[in-house]
Amino acid sequence: MDLRDVLGLPIESNETAISYSDAEITSKSLFIQNLVEHKRILEIDKDEIGEDLEVYRTYEGIRKIQDKELWSDITYSIVILQSGQLNGRYFNTIGYYRSLAENGYCYSEIFQLAEGYAEFLLQQPRENHEQVKDVVVIRMQKHDLLVVPPSYGVTIINPSDKKAIISRIRASDAEEIKEPFYNTKGGCYYRLAEGKWDYNSNYEEIPNLRLGEPQNKWKSLKRGIPIYTSFAYNPRYFKSLIEPDTSLFVL
Repeated sequence: MDLRDVLGLPIESNETAISYSDAEITSKSLFIQNLVEHKRILEIDKDEIGEDLEVYRTYEGIRKIQDKELWSDITYSIVILQSGQLNGRYFNTIGYYRSLAENGYCYSEIFQLAEGYAEFLLQQPRENHEQVKDVVVIRMQKHDLLVVPPSYGVTIINPSDKKAIISRIRASDAEEIKEPFYNTKGGCYYRLAEGKWDYNSNYEEIPNLRLGEPQNKWKSLKRGIPIYTSFAYNPRYFKSLIEPDTSLFVL
């Protein structure tokens, strides 16, 4: 499938990966999350399923060859989340928080759905990860945008029968902090079949799950315009990804 209209880049997708010309596009790294690593949040017998089963993959630092200087402080990535279920739960990414910026706030990030359907579970912890102050689910269709506030952790879920492809931009210095989610075996809610959600008993305090909306008009962002294109057109509007200001992010 040609993804040029949703990514703003000459990229195509197949069942599990993306492809592009090395003469036009470059990528810094490829991370593949298979069942071996995913066992840290799921009690499953890998011998029954196969440890090489791929759950999701992330292409980090994708850009056009000529855009090297443009993407020095901000990183553009593509996540491919496969469809499927394990132990009655839909495939999801390992949840994470982001590291602190120099001003003392956690970095933010922006997502856009390029193919398929996905649900984003965002949770805001209190002083401890096991005590959650707020939890929101955002249902994302093709072209939808999501701006994640600095204080929220992210888990991406694919409750469909087709893969989901998601683009993402954030500060190049931002690091993912996954260990809290490993300790609690995932986010504070699990996504089950038939639209059902279940509490994660590894948490001490969980509020009611509320439904949020995609943010398709944040600053210069607009639904239908790839975030790569929006950033390339006006990078200064994305300064808050490098110097996060909590007043600019509302769910």
